[in-house]
Amino acid sequence: MKFFLTVTFTFLLTTVVSGQSYMGSGNYNRVGIQAKYATLDLNTTSFESEGDGGFQAGLTTRGRLYNNFGMVYGIDLVSLKTNVQGRALGTRTFEDMPYEIIGAQLNILLSYNIIGQYLAIDAGPALLVNSKMKLKQNGQADNIVKGYASLKATDLEEISRINGFAIVALTGGFERFRFKVQYQYGFTNMLNNLNEQNLLDVDSSAEEFSGNPSVIAAGVVFYF
Repeated sequence: MKFFLTVTFTFLLTTVVSGQSYMGSGNYNRVGIQAKYATLDLNTTSFESEGDGGFQAGLTTRGRLYNNFGMVYGIDLVSLKTNVQGRALGTRTFEDMPYEIIGAQLNILLSYNIIGQYLAIDAGPALLVNSKMKLKQNGQADNIVKGYASLKATDLEEISRINGFAIVALTGGFERFRFKVQYQYGFTNMLNNLNEQNLLDVDSSAEEFSGNPSVIAAGVVFYF
C-alpha cells in the first residue's frame, strides 16, 4: 500500500505541474479528476466467478496533439471485486466468496475528437500494479472452491501483481465536465502466479490456472 501511495502522489504532482505549464498552449491543457463505477470479469474456466461492483478514481490529463487528435494520460486508484463459488467444510451448498483487488493503474491513450470538444474516442494501453486477490470474509478462509476437492478459498489469493490492459473509451460532454464509458481487456494472465504456488500439493486438479481480466467502467470527469 505504501508503494501505491508513493506512485500515486508522484504521478499526481507531475501531472498537475505538467498540465498547468501547458495551459493555453493548445497542447496539454486540461487536468481533471475522474471517478468511475467498475465491474470485473476474470474470464476463467479455472473456477466459477462473477464480477461485483468496484471503483476507479484518480487524476487525468487531456490535451490536443494535432488537428482532431489528442492524448489522454492519468492514474487511477482501483478497487475491483469478484465473487467465487465455494462451499463450507462439511456442506454441499455453494455460496459467494467475495474477493477484492486494489491497486494503481497508469494509462496513456490516443484520443480522436469525433465532435469537437464534445465527443471523443480514446484507445491505448494501461498498466495495473495490484495487491493480491484478498478474501473479504475471514469466516470463509477454509471454504472449498467449487470444482475442487481440497483447494481452499485462501489458496486463490496470490494472483499476479502486474497486469497489462488495452482500453477503449468513449467520452462525451462539455469542456469542463464529461461522462466516460470504457472497456478494458487484460492481455496478461492475472492468475498465472497461482501456477507458482505449488497448489498441486493441495489439490491434484489445481493446475494451469488461466484468467484474463476485463473491466467495464462508467463515470464522470471534472476538468479544472
